[in-house]
Amino acid sequence: MTDPDTTVVEAGRIGALWAGVLLAPAAFLVNLEFGYLAVHPSCLRGDALPVHLIHAVTLVLGLLGAMVAWRTWREVGVEWPGNAGGPAARTRFMAGLGVVTSALFVLTMAAQWIPVFVLHPCQ
Repeated sequence: MTDPDTTVVEAGRIGALWAGVLLAPAAFLVNLEFGYLAVHPSCLRGDALPVHLIHAVTLVLGLLGAMVAWRTWREVGVEWPGNAGGPAARTRFMAGLGVVTSALFVLTMAAQWIPVFVLHPCQ
């Protein structure tokens, strides 16, 4: 007889790990796509506010992913995983990876926002 119970014991933690790893890169892709998409209408209106809003929202999403990864990393322990396997090493590795990649993507999104302050949308 097969057990019909499909609950995953650490489903919340696994979801947090994936959110920490994938939220900032997804926010970066949304930032890139919708940032370019909003430039032409902003140029026609002469107002860069929609572009600023897109950059602000996606930067907050990237920071949220970094915070989730950081919190998960602090819960399990802030050392880098060794050669041991298991759930604790997996959690440490994915949370550390989420912190590093989120920081990289947040820094990239912040750098992409700088020209919006300097240049007019039509330039």
